[in-house]
Amino acid sequence: MPASAEPYAVGQLAERAAQRHLAWRGWRICARNWIGGGGELDIVASRWRSLLVAEVRRRIDHQVAGWSVDAAKLERTRRAAHALIRQHGLQRYRLRIDLFLYDAQGRLERRRDIDR
Repeated sequence: MPASAEPYAVGQLAERAAQRHLAWRGWRICARNWIGGGGELDIVASRWRSLLVAEVRRRIDHQVAGWSVDAAKLERTRRAAHALIRQHGLQRYRLRIDLFLYDAQGRLERRRDIDR
């Protein structure tokens, strides 16, 4: 695998792990890598009246992964989520944004509802 493809492949593995984590907990995966509103949503899932946007990061450790989501990235994610809601008429859902942070060993730290 070329070196430039490696970060993409690692990111895809982390997204699939996050997707499995959510599915095991009763979330229905609605979309992956949805693009719109000036941003990209890694995973969109729903359960009851909640719409979850999962931003997935994998870095050397959880702290570095968390730092990679700055205010600008969070704002792009928020704008994309609101574009998805408008486009698909999902206004009745409560929007929630979670971070799924994976370290180099693949361990998960989940930060829930970071947009509050």
